[in-house]
Amino acid sequence: MVIDDEIDMDSINLGDDRPKFDMSEIKLKGIPPVAGQIFRILAIVFAALIVVSVLFGSIFVSIGAGEVGVKFSQFGGVQEDELGEGLHIVPPWVTVTKYSVRSEVYTMSARTTEGEIVGDDQITALTSEGLTLGMDITVRYRLMADEASSIHQRLGTNYAEKIIRPTIKSEIRGVVSSRTALEVYGEQREMVATQMRDSMEAALKEDGIIIEEVLLRNVKLPERVAEAIEQKLQADQDAQRMVFVKQKEQLEAERKIIEANGVANSTIIRATGEAEALRILNQELSKNPDLISYKYVQMLEGKEIQTMIVPTDQGLILDTSK
Repeated sequence: MVIDDEIDMDSINLGDDRPKFDMSEIKLKGIPPVAGQIFRILAIVFAALIVVSVLFGSIFVSIGAGEVGVKFSQFGGVQEDELGEGLHIVPPWVTVTKYSVRSEVYTMSARTTEGEIVGDDQITALTSEGLTLGMDITVRYRLMADEASSIHQRLGTNYAEKIIRPTIKSEIRGVVSSRTALEVYGEQREMVATQMRDSMEAALKEDGIIIEEVLLRNVKLPERVAEAIEQKLQADQDAQRMVFVKQKEQLEAERKIIEANGVANSTIIRATGEAEALRILNQELSKNPDLISYKYVQMLEGKEIQTMIVPTDQGLILDTSK
């Protein structure tokens, strides 16, 4: 649809001598009067929004993926209802601060360029034996989306340095103080890291922060202690290897015994069967003495024998050539 504005130039007056512009005289061709009036109102409202945005700042706020917006009103302070992802319209007297609710990491390391603080930021803690350990720690955490307003009001955008960092130090030192150096350094390291995570989560949950994982990436021991622990770990591995070898040899010996018993049982069964067969044969021979001669002659059948000699007490000479 093409909209042509017809303007009556006679109605435009500027001062006494200049023509005036009267919006009521604008006529929109092809549009009913009511629709034209609504169109004019919308145009005025849109123009007013643009003017307000220029004078007081943008009223359009876009919240990205993995973010929430915290609203602060000049008349009422921090508002509890956070803005979710997407485009929002807020009054010009309200400012919005964005917070990430994705997984974030906080690292404290001896490497100067790795952690949140430039320089050696490794955590030191005392074990139950009174030994000093150095540890590189990485903590993975995230904010609760519905607690962002509370965090903004109590801690501000720098909440990681204000609460997460001191909590990490405090809870890690508390856990290490109940453990030996070997437990922290050796095979129980993952268990110790899990205990650290549980302790931090309990401390930070009320502040709207979830601890997802604690990585105990490097443990530095005093040199002499490290050597002693390495020797102990090596001795434990050697002992475990000897136990494995012993168990293997024992299983092999048991296998041979079982195999020998199987062979012996098989021999006994075979001998028992043969003895039983001989017993039955003797019984039959005792009943019929001529059976042995019959079996003997039967065995020779089909062989190239012209004369067969049987025991003399039989009194028989059989000629097999016929």
